[in-house]
Amino acid sequence: MTDEEYQEFLSFLFERYFRPRMSRVRRQFHHHMMEEFYYYLNRAIDAAHVLRYIESYCDENEDVYETFTLERITRAVSETRYSLDFSNRIAEESGFIDAYEDHEREILAGLQPHHLPEADKEVMREMGSPNPEVELRILVHLAKERQSRFGRNSNEMPARDRLKYAEERLSKAVKEFEGAEKQKKEEDIDVRPKKTRRWFKGIGRVGQGAALSIANIGLAVGALRFPVSPETQTWGAVASVATGIATILDGIGDLRNE
Repeated sequence: MTDEEYQEFLSFLFERYFRPRMSRVRRQFHHHMMEEFYYYLNRAIDAAHVLRYIESYCDENEDVYETFTLERITRAVSETRYSLDFSNRIAEESGFIDAYEDHEREILAGLQPHHLPEADKEVMREMGSPNPEVELRILVHLAKERQSRFGRNSNEMPARDRLKYAEERLSKAVKEFEGAEKQKKEEDIDVRPKKTRRWFKGIGRVGQGAALSIANIGLAVGALRFPVSPETQTWGAVASVATGIATILDGIGDLRNE
């Protein structure tokens, strides 16, 4: 389909899946909607700085624990976990996960970097990206590549089940880190969870995806304030949330290889 037809397709998905649920999402958060969206977005952003540093500068697995305290690593994993939980919940309640599951192949096949809202660059910049435009281009490429590799795999779990799997994996990791932290305080034993650099890279991808989803669903319901065009709040939001979900799913692959 042409670029214009693709934008019309995304607009249709927005009207079909999200528009009917918009008022319900707003009612659910009521007076604290803006604060809650900003709270979880900021938690993802805070964690991203630690995880980005690990991916960029920690060459060996031990470098992670020699650079950051166990307490700081625990907090980064926990912040990512809670941001993912919130992202999954609002993506489910707003209808974006339904749209993604029903039309994953069509959405990702036509997706291009220029379909993402300008606000996404600001989100990536807040997460420590030195070149948000290039990084968003990479995320779109990875989303499309992943779909081409796994999109025809009938054995792959539905997207919502994979997102739930990520929640469970992160929840388990948080307990593991908190247990190590408690043991260190009580017994003065430096016990470190055996997590690789690749695992932390996966956590970083999950956090990026959650932040994009939170930001754009927040824009769509009017919970977040960015100077955006009308299309950013409609078909642009669909493109960005789809990229966010695909980025989370990409990160799950690294979590499986811990």
